[in-house]
Amino acid sequence: MKPLEGYDTAPVVTGEFEVLAPGGYICKIINAKEDVSTTGKKMLVLAFDIEEGEHKGYYKRRFDDDTRADKKWQGTYRQMLEGDKAAGYFKGLITTLEASNQGFKWNWDERKLKGLKFGGVFGEEEYEYNGEIKKTTKIKWVRSVEKVKNGEFKVPDIKKLPTNNNPYSGTPFDDMTLVSGDGDIPF
Repeated sequence: MKPLEGYDTAPVVTGEFEVLAPGGYICKIINAKEDVSTTGKKMLVLAFDIEEGEHKGYYKRRFDDDTRADKKWQGTYRQMLEGDKAAGYFKGLITTLEASNQGFKWNWDERKLKGLKFGGVFGEEEYEYNGEIKKTTKIKWVRSVEKVKNGEFKVPDIKKLPTNNNPYSGTPFDDMTLVSGDGDIPF
């Protein structure tokens, strides 16, 4: 066999990857911006990473290890800013950030959110890939750092894909208040 070109300098790829289990994690906002959803509604997008524990830097490692040309930052939380209950949910987010970050007071400048900590509650959800149903773990709720450290949260049930018998498996507010998932980084 002839040596493969680039073998000596190629990174080792084994197909193994770190899995984030459902539960509570202390997170840190690495960027924040106001954006528009695919339906044209205003939203706040927070890019974050795990800040403490064995999974510290989880999303940065995933981003760095992704070799695709169109790779995306996966640690994102999207808070809708329009809709019937948007003001209340947004106020809940801001109140949580103020409680988790001594001395922080909201002043309507989303750039000041960078560097703030929060408690993230993560849950599993199903997705389909090449005809196969798989699971991923995504942020579902933002809680105070103290509540997550004290275990004062409930891990959400898995969000199943719709089926003929179960056309919708989430709560009525899942898609209205939070859209978590992939997003580009940096903004």
